[in-house]
Formats: sequence, structure tokens, C-alpha cells
Amino acid sequence: MDIPKGRVWKFGDDVSGDDGIIEFSIIRDGFGKEFDEAALRAMCFRRLRPEFPQQVRPGDIVVGGRNFAHHNHVEVSVAIRASGIAVVVVESCDSGFLRRALNHGLPVMICPGIHAAVEDGDVISADPVTGVVGLPDGRVLASRPFSERMVQVWRAGGSIPLLEAEFAARRATSA
Repeated sequence: MDIPKGRVWKFGDDVSGDDGIIEFSIIRDGFGKEFDEAALRAMCFRRLRPEFPQQVRPGDIVVGGRNFAHHNHVEVSVAIRASGIAVVVVESCDSGFLRRALNHGLPVMICPGIHAAVEDGDVISADPVTGVVGLPDGRVLASRPFSERMVQVWRAGGSIPLLEAEFAARRATSA
């Protein structure tokens, strides 16, 4: 799998997941049901950046400040991933966001100094395997690398696809 490299969409501190990244009040009646990815994609970040749903491209990278995506349901991660974002790199976020995002194949990296180091539109790389974030000027920042299992989940596209593949492999070898 290639190292994610893409255009930065920069957001600030204290970005709410349910009342900023998505509009949970609009989708809460469907909570617990199958995701409407088109609706989630259409609302992703539109309160903060109205142009985001139309201008985001596959492979783009979200950079956030401190306390990014606080107060979030799983739909937040699905909306970001469905928008084509390759990786989210933040100053800080809660562990629930990290787990929910990775569960759906969206890597989130905590990288001190990232917010001050980039601007909207910069092209950066962010490698969850090594924890290295490459900046436009050639400098690098360090993030904690993903564990081997986290890398497996990310590369498989989420927990469910990984488990399905592992169970299929076990069935094939035991047959």
C-alpha cells in the first residue's frame, strides 16, 4: 500500500464531530441503521467549509488542531472516509475517534506540531506505518507509528473486512 500523500484541508481546535464535521441532528433518526454514505458525504464539514463536499478529492488529507472530532458518533468517521480522505492528522483527539475511524478503514494520526506546519492546499504525506509526516518543505514530523494489528486493519479497509478475510483463510485451510 502506498504512503498516503495528498492536499491538506486544515481545520482548527475543538472541532465537534456531531455538530461540525457532520450534522447528527439530521441523521439521528437513522442511528443504528445502515449508513447513508451519500448523505454523510454531502454534509461532511459543510458547516465549517461549505465548499468541502464539492471540492474534496480522493486522497486528500484532513489536518486538525487539538481536541479534533470531540463528541462524535461512528457516522463522523464514515463521512470523512466516504469523502475520499486518505488520512486524518491531528494535534489531539479522543481515543474513541481513533478507534471508530480505524474500524472503518480511516487512519487517524496524532502528530504534535502538524497544525502550525501546514496550510490549506499544501501537499503532505502521512505514513501510519512509520509515523512519519512529510511536509511540503522537506521537513518531517513524527507521529506514533501504528501497531502491526492497526496496520492490518487499515490495509484491509476496516475491522470487518479484515476479520472476514481472516475467517475465510481459516475456513480454506481447515477444509
